[in-house]
Amino acid sequence: MLVASATYTLSPTMLNEFRFGVTSDPWGQSNPFDGKSFTTGLGLQGITNLWWNGLTEISFSGNGQATATGLGGRFNSTHQSRQIEFLDNFTWVHSNHTFKFGLDMSMQHAISPLGFFGANNYGTFDFNGLFTGNDFADFLLGLPNESDVDNVTQDNNGNSHRWALYAQDSFRVTPRLTLDYGIRWEYDPGYTDASGNIANFDNHVPRSGEVVYPDGYAGLLSPPFLQSFDACPNPDIPATANDPLTMNDAPCTPVLSASQAGFPEGLRATSRRFMPRFGFAYTPFHNHKTVVRGSIGAYEAPTLGSIYYSLTGTAQAFTREYLNSEGANGPAFAWPQIQTGGSGYTTAAYGTAYFGTANQINWKEPYAVQWGLSVEHSLGFATGIRVSYIGMKTSQLVWNPNWNQPLPSTTPYQLQPLSSRPFPNWGNEVKARDVGATAYYNALEVEVHRRFGAGLTFDSTYSFSRDLADDQGYSGNGGFCGEGSCSTATDLYDRYLDYGNTYNPRHRWLTTVIYQLPFGAGQRFAKRSSRIVNGFIGGWQMSNIFELQSGPFLTPYFSGADPSGTGIGLEGVGTRPDVVGPVSPSSQTANQWFLSSGFECPGGNCKAGTSAANPPIGNFGTASVGSLEGPGTIDWDFGLSKSFHLTEHATLNIEASFVNVLNHVNLGTPDMRTTDVNDPAKGLCGFGCITGAQGLYEFAGAREGQVGARIDF
Repeated sequence: MLVASATYTLSPTMLNEFRFGVTSDPWGQSNPFDGKSFTTGLGLQGITNLWWNGLTEISFSGNGQATATGLGGRFNSTHQSRQIEFLDNFTWVHSNHTFKFGLDMSMQHAISPLGFFGANNYGTFDFNGLFTGNDFADFLLGLPNESDVDNVTQDNNGNSHRWALYAQDSFRVTPRLTLDYGIRWEYDPGYTDASGNIANFDNHVPRSGEVVYPDGYAGLLSPPFLQSFDACPNPDIPATANDPLTMNDAPCTPVLSASQAGFPEGLRATSRRFMPRFGFAYTPFHNHKTVVRGSIGAYEAPTLGSIYYSLTGTAQAFTREYLNSEGANGPAFAWPQIQTGGSGYTTAAYGTAYFGTANQINWKEPYAVQWGLSVEHSLGFATGIRVSYIGMKTSQLVWNPNWNQPLPSTTPYQLQPLSSRPFPNWGNEVKARDVGATAYYNALEVEVHRRFGAGLTFDSTYSFSRDLADDQGYSGNGGFCGEGSCSTATDLYDRYLDYGNTYNPRHRWLTTVIYQLPFGAGQRFAKRSSRIVNGFIGGWQMSNIFELQSGPFLTPYFSGADPSGTGIGLEGVGTRPDVVGPVSPSSQTANQWFLSSGFECPGGNCKAGTSAANPPIGNFGTASVGSLEGPGTIDWDFGLSKSFHLTEHATLNIEASFVNVLNHVNLGTPDMRTTDVNDPAKGLCGFGCITGAQGLYEFAGAREGQVGARIDF
């Protein structure tokens, strides 16, 4: 990290501040073994473009005695996250106004390895005993049953830049009233990729969709992938020239460069937004012991690397697969040959292509409108109290729908015609990072704070909050959602089905206390003690953190069924059950925090939608996201420290600190899969059963302590 700043006083009322910063976080892996030379020395024909250090991958999947699996792969890789930022702030004080104007420009650079299958360019070979009956014997003869080869040309190399301008004024209207108001403008284009390894899906083109790639990089697109979704004939992509123009009641899919499609090289629209802010501070009484503050403003939360990475390697993934066989003249190929005479790929059937993961073409960065009102009052004795209401609405949050989801049906998804999908030439999923989700946060906070005095300072805050969102997908059990959302949405057509409590606990009380023990020279007790006695009893300080909070909100689910008939339950995504009775016992314990009897699979069939014999009911479960509350947290962290003055310039500091000093057991998250049988009498720990403590969550695991000493000089 590098930071530099320069401040110029232009006049007694004008000040300019310039700042420059570079944050770089490179990491990766390396191996001193020269895998490139070793692989080249093997003489395998068709292993080319070895521009990184790696090794051919060998795996054994037969019934031989070999135990090695997955030997080989990539040896060196580089990850890079770098940001360069320029800021300039100008301040002008004029009469009762303090004006501020500023510019913020930043550049982001993100590098990560790109790979499609196994060892990629180095080749991946599987031996299963096809020719000799023993996988390792086949290896010794150089007879793989399958070869897989890619041609990765460059790693992901994302670049973006952002601009922001702002202007604000702090206006002291009267000695008791101050107004603050301003506006900010932000410009946030999407990432481009210097290697051209990105593609996007435009879902606004009916029935076919549209694939968009960076200008000049048609040669990186995978021919079998293009053919599998009936790409329209295009002079830039010869592999599509003989494809049909219609399939499955859908037109062919346009595959266009960014300029042909009318999009920037980031392959999605660019976000621009004006965001106003307003605030005030008012002292209603002349004693200045009470202050009322209020504010409202809009703030943007630009998305970063994960949204960009979801576009990488989507339409470029091209693994050539060669299947070996025993013919009249022996094996189809043997080392040093690694392939048959064919192209190494066969076109997948229409309706099986998978796109993962698209970004909404009409992209808008998430933003929040925040408002608040607080009353602060001095209680005397260096202590004050603040009571606040805080509200926030966040719009254009990212959520994860499947754009190729059909409507709910009573016909099993596998038996529905391809024409039932929004994009019939595509597979079960066209995964997406879409925008438009919403979250609401409202909280009441009470804070009491004492400034340090008489050896004591503390801060105690209680918050009662309600946090609701519809971007969590079928379940928010994994914690708070990041910029890429949590999990796949339950229903493309009704995002409100996933509206519910977030992981955020409803109640939280946090208190920190620092207290200097009143013993020794200058203190209340033994203040005339000798230097030796004071060395033992004086200068001790206690530090405490007390935490009390309710549990996180959790979501019941089950898997292995598709009651809605939309296919969502067949893609590794859990579905929610129906609520049929009380969900919590009168006394919650680790053995039974929730009641299994309170839930059942929709329609009473936990295999609904998996076959014609178990048809779907055409509905989703009635349980909502965040409808259950897990165990809360009680924690006391304690520290004791003392300083010894060894000389005029040297001090010895000793300290002991403990996390969860009382070793209170804070239960972890219960099993949330409703189909897991919970029967303690039979030793079965299923739904609603807790098998562990919170651990490092909120630092509320088992008691941990440390003792340390240091010398400051």
